[in-house]
Amino acid sequence: MRLPRKSYSESFKKMVIEEHLQTGCTKASLLEKYEIPSTSAIQTWMRKLGYWNEDGYGRGSFGKIFQEALPKDNKKTQEHLQKRIRELERQLEDEKLRSEAYARIIDKAEKELKIPIRKKPNTR
Repeated sequence: MRLPRKSYSESFKKMVIEEHLQTGCTKASLLEKYEIPSTSAIQTWMRKLGYWNEDGYGRGSFGKIFQEALPKDNKKTQEHLQKRIRELERQLEDEKLRSEAYARIIDKAEKELKIPIRKKPNTR
């Protein structure tokens, strides 16, 4: 005997998807938590609502779902991408500074301890 099919609002679906993406809860735990009978409901909602990695693994595949899934809304997508670019640029600057600091520390250690720390280019 089949259970009657439940209908969920778009806002509920988005809320469940966002919870999955932001908290890392498994789909199975969310299905149980919200008493959703269909085992593939969340994945289907993600596909229909535009939450998927476009670099899929095969034809017709959603690909691997990623944490920063974007809805199809163009304006929000652009804003999100601009924010992400600024964040990545800041991280790149931080890493450049860290790299420079490490290089200076190694230079100072080589000079003070009079031992070679860096690998020389012609060694095997």
